[in-house]
Amino acid sequence: MPAPDTNGYWIDAPGRGLVRTAKLRAPGAGDLVLRAQCTGISPGTERMVGLGRVPATMDATMAVPGMQGSFGLPLLYGYSFVGHILEGARAGERVFTMHPHTTHAVVAAAACVPLPADVPDARATLFPNLETAVNAAWDAEIVEGEAVAVVGGGAVGLLTAFALASLTGVKVTLAEADPARRALAARLPWLAGVVAPDDLPRGAFACALHATGSEAGLQLAIDAVGFEGRVVDLSWYGDRAVSLRLGATFHHQRKTLRASQVGSLARSHRPAGRAARTAIVLQLLGDVRLDTLLAAPVPFAATPVFFASLYRGEPTTPCPVVGYG
Repeated sequence: MPAPDTNGYWIDAPGRGLVRTAKLRAPGAGDLVLRAQCTGISPGTERMVGLGRVPATMDATMAVPGMQGSFGLPLLYGYSFVGHILEGARAGERVFTMHPHTTHAVVAAAACVPLPADVPDARATLFPNLETAVNAAWDAEIVEGEAVAVVGGGAVGLLTAFALASLTGVKVTLAEADPARRALAARLPWLAGVVAPDDLPRGAFACALHATGSEAGLQLAIDAVGFEGRVVDLSWYGDRAVSLRLGATFHHQRKTLRASQVGSLARSHRPAGRAARTAIVLQLLGDVRLDTLLAAPVPFAATPVFFASLYRGEPTTPCPVVGYG
């Protein structure tokens, strides 16, 4: 079939976007044509992209299939797409794939992950951030009985706590500065406790995972761990410099700082490959408790208004979803 006409959310200039036509390539023999049901928004990453803060050295790393334009803007971006296959032997099947916010997509069949029937469309958009969280849980190398903290109650932080509880049985203490986010997190059964940053005990944890995207959050994670404590940093800082105070306990307490990024599997699970991680993520997505992180979808036509508020730094739900009904 020919590629359908499609509309997409374009970042037109730093801090400003609009809905306009996005031209799709003609589908080949190995492609699927998809109609969007939902796309997920990753607030931290998409805010940085929408503000034009992707360093030129990161262009290739940050690129996603189906992206149009460039990080110098304008740009068609996004990477959490849930849709139905339009025709062929698999017509009607739901899949997840990496693709920008568009009404339709042409994607290689090999790049599509079939979704279980018990995972609703909106929850399925959590796939990429939950994949990040699973990888971080593995990178943390938690030992039974260790005290663990997560700093940052956004999508990645909350999902990392969920992955840790699901995979290791550890219920973490979450530190979050925003009162509304703390109130939401307090309702989540996979957390041991939720505190403001000033109330997080210093030197009390064996491991802290950081997901605020700020140097203050990273400093808090470093200060929260004790002797030979481990800090796993999930944040991406774009073109910003990060300043840390490492003259107090960092060296004499032999603390370590490790980056965790979803593009590379945790070393402990690398031999099993990506397919094994995908299977685990799909299994975790079957947990109905994850719906607590979701709110009513943003209508696709309203994406310019929603993203404008995101670029201004206004509060959002942890895991915003765009609906294409």
